[in-house]
Amino acid sequence: MTKKLTIGSICFIHGLGGGRISTWSKGDVFWPYHLLAKDIPEARIMTWGYKADVAHFISPTSTNRVKDHAKSLSNALSALRNSPETSRRPIMFVAHSLGGLVCAQSLLESLFIDAAGVERLSDHTAALTFMGTPFEGSDTAKWSNLFKRLSQLLPIGEVNKNLLDYLRTDSHELKILGEDFPKWLNNRQTPGERRVQVICFFEELSTHGIGHIVPRESAQIAGHESLSLPDNHVGICKFDNFQDPKYKIVLSYLMKWVVEIREGSRVQNPQTVNIST
Repeated sequence: MTKKLTIGSICFIHGLGGGRISTWSKGDVFWPYHLLAKDIPEARIMTWGYKADVAHFISPTSTNRVKDHAKSLSNALSALRNSPETSRRPIMFVAHSLGGLVCAQSLLESLFIDAAGVERLSDHTAALTFMGTPFEGSDTAKWSNLFKRLSQLLPIGEVNKNLLDYLRTDSHELKILGEDFPKWLNNRQTPGERRVQVICFFEELSTHGIGHIVPRESAQIAGHESLSLPDNHVGICKFDNFQDPKYKIVLSYLMKWVVEIREGSRVQNPQTVNIST
């Protein structure tokens, strides 16, 4: 029979206070598995988790900065992409909120890898989907207010001030990332480079009692497409059925990029792989 070739990987990265499953779940539906895996069965779908709680309810919060999480992401993906076949496989990222900053930082960090036989993650990145990512910072008070409300229901542990400082609108580190990341994206538009497709989604609805967590102007990257999703900051990345309008919009971009990757693979690898049975 003919083996179906994997066209690439799709990696999900959650945001502040989220989890690798909870962020992408609505009710009992974990949409990367229950929905997306059925619509794009030839993709290798992964979710990556890290400790990004501003107020962790069980144990002390991680004091890692965004750069540390970015390196952890790179190491985790390198371990999964350690064979000649998988190391060059195109990869698409879907990131919510702070996860988008971790993703962007990870790609920039990989530019400095210069070891023989080691593939740079940035060289094989095909597309990026950002959902409410605060590239120009977000009002720290809004994040604090959100978790202050949660504290009325659950006991709050230590606060990771490093992550909150990073998200301030006057954050020096965020300013540098906001300058360097668009430059890298623009460089990838030049002839001879693999173009990186980008879509930035922003929240159309406000969070009750708080307002818009990441305003439209902060969730955009100059020169790249942006689009609103009809939900608040938490809800823009949660879908529970194939007919959900938000899911259809996000899927349309992922499918478009999958087709582009598939067509490119056919040009480079026109043969099929046959397995005798």
